[in-house]
Amino acid sequence: MNKQFAIAIVVLAFAATTASAATSSGTLTVTGTVESSISLTVESAGGTTSGTGTAAATSDLGNISKYGSAPTGFTLARGASDWTISSTVGVQVDKANLTSTDYTLTAQLGSAPASGVTWKLNGSTLSDSAATTLTSTGTYASTGSYSWDIVVADSAAAAAIDNAIDFTATSN
Repeated sequence: MNKQFAIAIVVLAFAATTASAATSSGTLTVTGTVESSISLTVESAGGTTSGTGTAAATSDLGNISKYGSAPTGFTLARGASDWTISSTVGVQVDKANLTSTDYTLTAQLGSAPASGVTWKLNGSTLSDSAATTLTSTGTYASTGSYSWDIVVADSAAAAAIDNAIDFTATSN
């Protein structure tokens, strides 16, 4: 009986090794290239601001006038023939996979300004036809603060002054 038992175990072991499942294999080849990149975010601005920390912030100045109050985060200066609201805009540029040590930041208006209204950043007048350089040595991962002025002539029409400031950062 022990002999029959031993033979049965040997037969079962042989059958188990010869009845193994069929196998197949394959390969996934992966290709890709890491690209350098930069990211620009608006970190702060005068007015009732939303969307800070993104590339698409919004600043609501509300109703503004020479003899009214300055919007939140602005100062108001009254001149003989015009008035200016002043604040700052904070812009941060971050980088990844890039050897550049600094960047150039420009700004341009999204559309022509209302007649009698002048938009300025860092003392330079902005237009919708050409970009103005704010810095050519911007420091990555640091929020740059740029003075922002809107000058309104007393002769300007009482109307909306809506516009956009388009910032562009370019690695050097």
